[in-house]
Amino acid sequence: MSLSKISIERPVFAWILMFGLIFFGLLSFTKMGINENPDVDFPTIRVQYSYEGATPAVIEKDVIEPVESVLVSMEGIRNLSSTANRGSANIQLEFELDRNIDFALQEVQTLLGRAQRLIPETIEPPTVTKSNAADDPLMYLNIKTETLSDRELMVLFRDQVRDRLSTVEGVAEIRAFGYHEPMLRVDLIAKKLQEYQLTANDIVSSILREHKELPAGRLEFKDTEETIRIMGEITKPEKFKDLIISRRGGSPNFIPIRLKDVAHIYEGIENLKRISRLNGIKALGMAVQKQRGVNAASTADLVIKRIEEVNKDLPKGTELGVNFDRTQFIRESVDELTFTLILSALLTSLVCWLFLGSWSATFNILLAIPTAIIGTFIFIRWLGFTLNTFSLLGLALAIGVVVDDAIIMLENIVRYMQLKWDRVNASFKGSREITFAVIATTAALVSIFVPISFLPGLEGKFFFEFAVTISIAVMLSSLEALTLAPMRCSQFLKLEERTSRFGKAFEAFILYLTTSYQRILTWSLGHSKMILSLSVFAFGLALIPLKYLSTEFAPSQDRSVLFLIFIAPDGKSLEYTTNKVKEFEELIKTQEGVERQFLAVGGFGQGGQGNRGNGVVILKNPNERKLSQFEVADQMREKAKSLKGIQVFIRDRFGSPFGGRRGSPLEFTINGPDPEKQKELFFTMKSKMEESGLMVGVRSDDTLTLPEVHIIPNREKALKRGVEVSEIADIVNTTFGGVAPAQYTDGSRRFDIFVQLQKEDREQKKDLENILVRNNRGELLPLSEVVDVVSTEGPQQIFREDRVRGLRVDSNLAKGAVQGDAIRKVKTMAKELLPEGYYLKFEETPDDKLLDIIIIMLLGLVIAYMVLATQFNSFIDPWIVFLAIPFGLIGSIFSLIIGNQSLNIYSVIGMLLTMGIVKKNSILLVEFINQLRDQGKSIKESILEACPIRLRPILMTTTATLAAAIPPALALGPGSETRVPMALTVLGGVSLSGIVTLLIVPCAYYVINPTRRPKPIESPLSTPPESVV
Repeated sequence: MSLSKISIERPVFAWILMFGLIFFGLLSFTKMGINENPDVDFPTIRVQYSYEGATPAVIEKDVIEPVESVLVSMEGIRNLSSTANRGSANIQLEFELDRNIDFALQEVQTLLGRAQRLIPETIEPPTVTKSNAADDPLMYLNIKTETLSDRELMVLFRDQVRDRLSTVEGVAEIRAFGYHEPMLRVDLIAKKLQEYQLTANDIVSSILREHKELPAGRLEFKDTEETIRIMGEITKPEKFKDLIISRRGGSPNFIPIRLKDVAHIYEGIENLKRISRLNGIKALGMAVQKQRGVNAASTADLVIKRIEEVNKDLPKGTELGVNFDRTQFIRESVDELTFTLILSALLTSLVCWLFLGSWSATFNILLAIPTAIIGTFIFIRWLGFTLNTFSLLGLALAIGVVVDDAIIMLENIVRYMQLKWDRVNASFKGSREITFAVIATTAALVSIFVPISFLPGLEGKFFFEFAVTISIAVMLSSLEALTLAPMRCSQFLKLEERTSRFGKAFEAFILYLTTSYQRILTWSLGHSKMILSLSVFAFGLALIPLKYLSTEFAPSQDRSVLFLIFIAPDGKSLEYTTNKVKEFEELIKTQEGVERQFLAVGGFGQGGQGNRGNGVVILKNPNERKLSQFEVADQMREKAKSLKGIQVFIRDRFGSPFGGRRGSPLEFTINGPDPEKQKELFFTMKSKMEESGLMVGVRSDDTLTLPEVHIIPNREKALKRGVEVSEIADIVNTTFGGVAPAQYTDGSRRFDIFVQLQKEDREQKKDLENILVRNNRGELLPLSEVVDVVSTEGPQQIFREDRVRGLRVDSNLAKGAVQGDAIRKVKTMAKELLPEGYYLKFEETPDDKLLDIIIIMLLGLVIAYMVLATQFNSFIDPWIVFLAIPFGLIGSIFSLIIGNQSLNIYSVIGMLLTMGIVKKNSILLVEFINQLRDQGKSIKESILEACPIRLRPILMTTTATLAAAIPPALALGPGSETRVPMALTVLGGVSLSGIVTLLIVPCAYYVINPTRRPKPIESPLSTPPESVV
């Protein structure tokens, strides 16, 4: 018994099935998380060490090289890269995609424990994290103030803002950029130290001796017991001024010297490493990290609500606000997709009414959309998917597909009702006749998407949700067409005579098309070989424009945000760079389209340099500005050229969540044996790249240098004067680096006590030479007597890949340039410029990734052939069905050229969808021709009868698919850059293939399949042959 028969005989079952899919689909929809990208574990682990005060060269030698030598023994490592900055080391391990990231994390932690014995003892164990696309900050916030001091701002963040934001449901962490720890500063005065014959180490020792709280046992007497505590800690910051310096070089100091006699003691912050401002006003930036699996949009709403509450309690002139809300793009993109879905559904319904002229029939088909689309939410939530760019793309493109089966089913039932069959019998007969075609078309379409699960790289993991979502929607539409559509037709389908002038005209037009098609088809069958030959020739000619189609991995999107990087000359101070960035602020204050700017100078921690800066410029919404994001960036680049003494790099293109490591559209590494030669090659290539007109903002952080002062102990002099090298290192570290020997309690918080020379005593090399050091005889002597002080330069950071040094290069694209052209240009330059032993290493080029997808397309065709061959019970019929595909691809290519779109991963996925759709028309024709031949009709009779009958449903499904694709093809809102190429490929491919299929498939069938195997016997013999008996 068929599904259609069950549904027609038991309509309550069918209605309950439909309502169940819609009800539980809506329920699942309300429970689903909303994120920009799928929640996918990246096979990447990051290891970060902190080594305060160390140069990149020291960190490479003492930390990175020994740790890499241990980690390299792990299995499944795809790429091992490291970066040595001033004061920090970062090691990144990328694994093969099939590696379990949690097991890999455990193994890395075990190996790091072994490596800890190979690095200096003073280095703390590292921070180890695994990378995830969903772990990117949800929002960027700021606290701006015009009234608070730096310390007051830091205390406000630590004691109020961070804690209150961290308790928001769904928030995992609040990270501040440029947070400086509040502390009690002891700024030593060099002249006073010399006057009192003290060293910085004497001060540190005195603090440790005079500021101490310890347990000291117990008092036990009979049945009582009391704990003894030495309450030697100073509890008031001002009391530290009277702290006694009791010893000088280990010997008693009989002259009373107080700490205030040799130092300035005050409540301050650690040494300033970063200065940030919002629209020119002092501010502190921070990132909001969400928990895994929570709804990004609802979490952002709760954060914004908490911000409003916090602002009520902040001091006057201070405000907590949003710098950049990543969920804004997600919300707008979801709203745009929702509008597109509704508009596509309405256009599809209009097409159905146009062809059928019956509101009951149109409503019948319209019900297929919510049943299939909303029902899909049940399964994708069960699979753990979220509502994200990729799952919503699948739903958007499924609109035009899910009604196809219902249209085919309903049109065939209407045909029998027009032959005077009653509703119920027409539903039985029409649904049974078309069941095979519905199953075949669904299986053929789904089989195209199955191979996406084999797509290599992170893009495979992302597009997996797209493929599964659209496959589920298509399968549900098939179930709907085989059960619900026949049931509804049997109950309330009415044929309405078209009495309006438009209705009669349209029916006359369809009749004219049918008769004309029959005449053309009759002539074509008589010249079928010529038709096929011309088709092959036309296909070959149509391939010529393919070479004019530009390639890129993903189109750039206008997200209303620009990221900035500032680089001042090597060795420039934080103050110098800050002043230059202020000049840039003034330049862009009047820039059209800019809403706000958050700019910062310095680093995020020990690795920061004073000559570096970064920032974010938030633009107005696209509908509120005349210029695109890219045009604003071009204008800002032109303005930045007037600045002297600083370089400004503007990143304006963000197209892919799985692109380059540093987020630029063009990234590569120069590898070779000599780091100096790498730099020379970079500067040569940089000028050539910018002259090409394809690239702008070419840069490399690995060419920057860091001025260094090397203190080289003169061992002979040090021996004679009785000074140990460890004493030299300690005294320099204390006076210039600064140390925190102890803490004190203020209220419920602990604060560091930080000892260092005052700023004016540590500005020049002579200050370093005049530091007093005590020898083993208790004598003081200047450092210059036992060391040589040499000025030199070292790398600002060192990059290593696969355990050798490399030089990273990244670039933005010029206006109108595409990624593929730029990469090919760079590869051509490399062949001309790079000497033997040097080479470029790209992440993965668009051509490489698109080739992977093409291979997946071929695999999809293989699976589709296997499915169709099984269903048709023929090796020939699937090849005839496949003849629609080449012309579908040609139509897609022409639509991309006309629409000025590139060949990228989204347009290729659109072609994949087109391949599945265009086979449907061929299947309808071939399957019905086979049915007629099974009834004993000749091949020509079968073709001439089947094709005109199937013309109307083919026109309906094709037009419905095109109507559903029009809204996303014309989309202008957020995220439209990814939907437009997919929709255009469907429009071009389906329209061209829909026309060509009507002639090519019948002619090919006539030539290739003149004989057909007899229809299999449906029942076995009831009794065995006599010979056997």
